[in-house]
Amino acid sequence: MAARSPNYPAIDLLTALMSISDAWKAENRNKMSRLVLAKHLGYNSLNGRALGRIGAVRAYGLVEGRGDELRVSEDAITALAAPEGSPARREALERLALQPSLFNELRSEFPGTLPSEENVKFQLAKRGLTAKAAGKAAQTYLNTMRYVSGEPVAINPQSNSDLVEESMQAHDIASKKPTEQQRTLPARAGILQEIFSLQEGPVSLSYPAELSEESYADLKDQLELFLRRAQRRASLTARYKDPAYLEMRRKELERRAAQPDPEEE
Repeated sequence: MAARSPNYPAIDLLTALMSISDAWKAENRNKMSRLVLAKHLGYNSLNGRALGRIGAVRAYGLVEGRGDELRVSEDAITALAAPEGSPARREALERLALQPSLFNELRSEFPGTLPSEENVKFQLAKRGLTAKAAGKAAQTYLNTMRYVSGEPVAINPQSNSDLVEESMQAHDIASKKPTEQQRTLPARAGILQEIFSLQEGPVSLSYPAELSEESYADLKDQLELFLRRAQRRASLTARYKDPAYLEMRRKELERRAAQPDPEEE
């Protein structure tokens, strides 16, 4: 019987931290069910993708507990809240990065400088991963280690595809529906594209991969204006679909039509 390929999170640590940040802001250290956590991660139900993302954040130790008694871990909170460059944050990131057993083994294999991607892929192939899986795992491992060391890391376009363990790699990703999923796609050199699937259709946002602090502040202001306009449009749409509101408007128009014209008097 062939040995089972080792499990590994197919999202890097930075992406996993970004995924768990909403849960921390909403719950802090409160216990939550898997469904509540899934909703904080951006899913409406405990579907396969939601369970995969939960498995990924748990693999890094960002969430602890069992069953429906889960909570954001102390190391996750430290990584999210401690000042950039502080010893506490750096140590927490190192512990989180090495929580996946496969990543811990790779770190032992290469204790010094980071190896090349080809070198990591070779080591993973020896552990039973397919060429495709080894390539994805190597990218995830190297991006995680670069992030921990303070190097700038671009979010891997593959990182949001919810491929969490080797046992899940056999799923046909191309056949998955894009609902309840956020993907980062390389639109062109230096530009990233976020695609959010809503019930009414897809929403896309293109933006430079590198932003200055001033540009980030400008982008935040523009997005807040956009969201306020979208909220007004959504409120109007909901209002004009409300039978009670439409009946009220009909009666108001009839009342006005029944009033005599002052100029005719």
